[in-house]
Amino acid sequence: MSRCLPLMPIRGRSVVMTLLLLLLSAAAGSLASPADAAAVSVDFERRGEAVVIEASTQLNSSAETAWRVLTDYDRYGDFIPGVISSRVVDRRGTTVTVEQSEELALWLLRMPLRVTYAIREFPPNRVQSRATISMLPPLESSYVLTPVAFGVRLEYVGRIGPGWLLLGRIEQGALRRGVISQFTALANEIERRGTPAARVD
Repeated sequence: MSRCLPLMPIRGRSVVMTLLLLLLSAAAGSLASPADAAAVSVDFERRGEAVVIEASTQLNSSAETAWRVLTDYDRYGDFIPGVISSRVVDRRGTTVTVEQSEELALWLLRMPLRVTYAIREFPPNRVQSRATISMLPPLESSYVLTPVAFGVRLEYVGRIGPGWLLLGRIEQGALRRGVISQFTALANEIERRGTPAARVD
């Protein structure tokens, strides 16, 4: 069961935006090369009562390196914006439980939160997870690695379940920026640690 630290009382649309960003480990920050915002494709849409976010990019790295970084949960706090700490608390084969302490800087406020991720690994190319926070809809997400010519393609799909208010332009924009920030940080770390892949025909 996830443990949620007290949130400061903010009402209305700001609550929706804040919690969405926290769920995605999103934080404002610069998007540095080698993978920048222009190299990341992000789509956002409502499908019934759910919100679906998709992101993808191509990296100059081997699939093996990408897998090592993607599953290096204990070091997420070193390179994912907004993640203060991340640790594996249980591992049973390819099923992993990860607890993260996260923080979002929103104007002059800092919002701490603890998130528990139930993760299933499908080596060597797919990870599925379910993030839970008390009294909030879950975030289900997946990452897929696909070898391509001179590298690997990294794809992300996130689904926020029913229970959220309808999102307006402000929330959609903030959510998109948050996904780009987190996804780009992961892509950058893969390329930083990466070994260039051989051409895949």
